[in-house]
Amino acid sequence: MKISKLFAITLQSKFGLIFFFVLVAYNLLLGVYLKDFFVISPMLVTFYLLSIFPTLFFVLKIRSTPMRAVVLIILFFVMVMSIVSALSCRRLLPMLTFVGTAIEMMYFGIVDNNHGKDKLLTKICVLVLTTFIAVLIFFSYNFVYKPEVPYLSNGRDTLWDTQTEELADEICAGCETDVEKVQAFYEWIISNCEYDYEADPLFQYFDVRKTLQTRQGICFDFSHLFAAFCRSQNIPCYAADGISRKNSTDRHTWNRVYFDGVWWNVDITTDNSRTASGKELYGFHKLEGAFVPDEDFFITKIY
Repeated sequence: MKISKLFAITLQSKFGLIFFFVLVAYNLLLGVYLKDFFVISPMLVTFYLLSIFPTLFFVLKIRSTPMRAVVLIILFFVMVMSIVSALSCRRLLPMLTFVGTAIEMMYFGIVDNNHGKDKLLTKICVLVLTTFIAVLIFFSYNFVYKPEVPYLSNGRDTLWDTQTEELADEICAGCETDVEKVQAFYEWIISNCEYDYEADPLFQYFDVRKTLQTRQGICFDFSHLFAAFCRSQNIPCYAADGISRKNSTDRHTWNRVYFDGVWWNVDITTDNSRTASGKELYGFHKLEGAFVPDEDFFITKIY
């Protein structure tokens, strides 16, 4: 069989191939940006694969209505999982998967109107791709809702890269205990970072590269940076969101960290501002557990 005939059977139209190469370029750029995170973030690898695999549908001539329905359904589930992950983890990166998948849904649902029977090779490829994507959706669900150790995990709300780990190693160099490491991270953030009073984010998310580059941020950034430092050293740490018990418009994010066999409250943002004004620091307050109520805030979410 000639190569030209083989491609005539398996490849999409020229218009479909244009979409395919655009999405390939999109995924390549996304991969270059995320390459440092892939090594230590299984969740990002999963969502990146969810962005890549559906793109392969573009190289197939999907003619029949049932096969097109299968493709649209699987693309719909990828989009839903991306949105749920972005909202649940306050991460924008899964939304990049949503963008590529939305383009594919528009193409197969509106632009591509081929009719007729699918070739056997096309059917097999669609079913294989569908199986792979279904498995990835299952794993992405587990990463979002059932992380094995959320207080140590990387790739959900608290996302960091290898450079962050190297900096954490440098900060706690010479520290022999978890207490010393936690204190070192606490002091480093207070001494090296400033509160960004001009920040008014529509959608809060933690960008470790931006935070460390600018050395500025808000409570959400400082708490997740502290959590990233601690978790990179296998020290259990959560970031907690809350609404003030006195003023419902006052929202805040702080940390709960585990060392010496006890969970502790620590509010780096508050101590950052108190250090600048010379006031007494909040410091570390012992807790009875990681999820006990807070005295000053109604806790809305613990990351």
